[in-house]
This record gives sequence, structure tokens and C-alpha cells, in this order.
Amino acid sequence: PEFAFRFYQELDYNLECENGLRIREQMKVLPMVVIPDNFPEYTSRRVHVAEWVDGEKLSQSKADDVGALVNLGVITYLTQLLDK
Repeated sequence: PEFAFRFYQELDYNLECENGLRIREQMKVLPMVVIPDNFPEYTSRRVHVAEWVDGEKLSQSKADDVGALVNLGVITYLTQLLDK
């Protein structure tokens, strides 16, 4: 029952939109991290509308940049974890 409930929640894009707005606010302290804006006025349970952000995959990054990007990923994760 718990799995089914959580799985169903993951399919609710209104909730995903709220989470996106919350994460975007949390990440304002990290100017190197870009979180797409979410648009609740256009989002429904089945459709999630967010800003498109151009970028590159980590696998396409220059070798010299990978270490710094991984460190930024760890800092981003800890910011989310500790900001609750």
C-alpha cells in the first residue's frame, strides 16, 4: 500500500511543480546552480510546465571541469538535505 501511494504521488505533476518551486528557492544560495522555473498556472495533475534550460550532460563536459561539477553536485545535494 505504501509503495502504491508514493508511486501515485510521483505521478501528480501539481506536487512536482510545488517541489520544483521549493527547490528553486533553496538553490538561490548557489548561483552556479540553475533550476528551471515552474509554472503552476499551466500545470495540472497530468501536465507539468517548466522552463527549458539549455545545458550539457556531465558526460560531455571537459575532463578539467568534471571534478568541480561533481563537487557542486555534492554541495547541491547537501543544501537540499540540510535545508529541510
